[in-house]
Amino acid sequence: MKIHSFFTDAKSLYSVQDITTKETEIIFILESPHKEEIKAGVPLAGLSGRSMAKELFLEEEILPMGIFLKQAILNKKKTIYGIVNVCPFPLQQTAFPDSVFVDKYKDEIQIAEAIRISSAKLYKDENKAAFDKLLVENFEYRLSSLIKENTIIVPCGRFAEKYVNKLSIKEDLTILCGVPHPSYNSWSRERYRGVIHELREEGKKRTS
Repeated sequence: MKIHSFFTDAKSLYSVQDITTKETEIIFILESPHKEEIKAGVPLAGLSGRSMAKELFLEEEILPMGIFLKQAILNKKKTIYGIVNVCPFPLQQTAFPDSVFVDKYKDEIQIAEAIRISSAKLYKDENKAAFDKLLVENFEYRLSSLIKENTIIVPCGRFAEKYVNKLSIKEDLTILCGVPHPSYNSWSRERYRGVIHELREEGKKRTS
């Protein structure tokens, strides 16, 4: 199986760039891009991104989080928020726009999809272990260059939390745990009200 080739080619062809600036202090960690993100060229460009922005800024009519941040940066408005995907390219077959690429790497994409839904911390299967290792190394490489003394890392959902916990720099990070993935309007649910309020207050404190 061509795990390394798949990772390299997918990263080269279908990466969605993280959104951060030198002012970034709160970094949301998400899983991976999907169709909307590939199309828009930014993370959190679809319904999940809109749900996040609505709850974070308490505004009903607002752009999805990734598009909102991109516009703020283009308009030279300061923002303390950033978004980093654990995996810079899709982990689901349906998100890849090119059927030739999917046919070429069908088996490797199945490995990526299996990793995406797995709760395992270690993998006996050598292909899964190889993909997992590449994922951690690439994620840590991108994230470590963004960390400052006052940075807060906010993993959104179980996948993001799992990979933040795999980082060798984990002990040096300030992490806000318990934040769900913003899909299905989860940020507005009663059970997460406390942690979302804490996140909102931290943002206000840093922008006031």
